[in-house]
Amino acid sequence: MNETININRRIIERCLEGDIKAQYHLYKLYSKAMYNIAIRFLNNKMDAEDILQESFITAFSLLGELKNPDVFGGWLKRIVINRCISLQRKRKIDFEEIDEYKHGEEPDEGMPEVDPSMVHNAIRQLPPKGRSVLVLRALEGYSHKEIAEILDISVSTSKTQYSRSLSLLNKQLKDKVYVSRS
Repeated sequence: MNETININRRIIERCLEGDIKAQYHLYKLYSKAMYNIAIRFLNNKMDAEDILQESFITAFSLLGELKNPDVFGGWLKRIVINRCISLQRKRKIDFEEIDEYKHGEEPDEGMPEVDPSMVHNAIRQLPPKGRSVLVLRALEGYSHKEIAEILDISVSTSKTQYSRSLSLLNKQLKDKVYVSRS
């Protein structure tokens, strides 16, 4: 871990000196992970690629403001997430309060294992607002309070959207697993 931090620190120092090869190296180190975040949010390859490029341009232009090079990955991830949210807002994905939503049944303990690609595809089919909350909570580890601040929604909306998305995801996966077993 310490070796990785030292490597990143040296690469960032070279980037600050204007070394294009260092910028490309930093891009190669982080682009796949950042693309995965963007594609999970946006569910559109072209938009995810655009966000990825814009995020790196922003990161390289603001690199001098980064006080601690050791946190570059988290800082870049935040830029990607903010750009994804901005794009979604431009497209007017509204978050509505769903206080009366009845939660689906609890996950079935006897459900067989599913292929990760099946889960990824099921996540892509979720409604955009629910997918955003699910990605931030389950895959990126944000709290409901942080999600509420990031998406400018209430904590209860975050919790409801997360629960609803999990229920929909569970139903989709059950349907796919049982259809494929038939």
